[in-house]
Amino acid sequence: MVYLAIDGGGSGCRAALCDGAGRELARAEGGPANVASDFDAALCSLREIALRVIGDHALDQVRAVLGVAGLNLSGAGPRLEAALPFRAKVMQDVTTSLRGALGTGDGIMAAIGTGSVFARQVGGEVKVIGGWGFRLGDEASGAWMGRLMLNRIARMLDGYAPLSPLAKAVVNDLGGGPGLVAFTLQKTPAEHALLVHRMAAALDDPLSRYVLTETRAELRGAIGLLQTDPPLPVVWLGGLGPTLALTDWPRAEPLGNALDGAMAIARDAATWAA
Repeated sequence: MVYLAIDGGGSGCRAALCDGAGRELARAEGGPANVASDFDAALCSLREIALRVIGDHALDQVRAVLGVAGLNLSGAGPRLEAALPFRAKVMQDVTTSLRGALGTGDGIMAAIGTGSVFARQVGGEVKVIGGWGFRLGDEASGAWMGRLMLNRIARMLDGYAPLSPLAKAVVNDLGGGPGLVAFTLQKTPAEHALLVHRMAAALDDPLSRYVLTETRAELRGAIGLLQTDPPLPVVWLGGLGPTLALTDWPRAEPLGNALDGAMAIARDAATWAA
């Protein structure tokens, strides 16, 4: 028996294959895999990376756990499991992220990448907030920050505030006001998230300061809603989590990542009992 773990996110996915003793046999990275925003593209990415790491191993000997972005919004789990050529359990990526970050311990997880989701685990009970996707939520995520950048630039163009140097550069690159509108209508959440990289070299720019202030306010609101007395430690995950980590509460280093969590669940005999 071999065990396959996949962490499927909005910007890309990762996979690892282990044998029964836990020895890693293969690892790979692949394309975006958000089943809510594009099921067919996600399936293509997940199948491709899975078959690549499985290699010559018999498919009937594979037990796979996939933590996939957008699953809570789409109800696509059974459809995705049926489309894969090996036995698989598909679950929301927050489940695998939480298992990887906290194991079975107590704490709060802030997972912030292209999207965002927050979860609390106490005594084995889990409460999740966020994860509503780009159009309804994903507050403090890369995609949300990119959208907020464009929203603030539009306000600047209307005269609510002067255009900052960073705002002028973005407007010029996108082709003025019409380009801003076209970007919001045509581009994916992952492409919105890429805009945030432009802030890294201009942190003193008024546009960057505004976006970061609003982002920190969202983080305080989400984690404050999950906190207990005494406060739980917070682990910060994702491409942006460690960078945006707040010092308001105790901070803990994650035990592992979402891929580790998916592998732990895959190797747990209870996963395949039914």
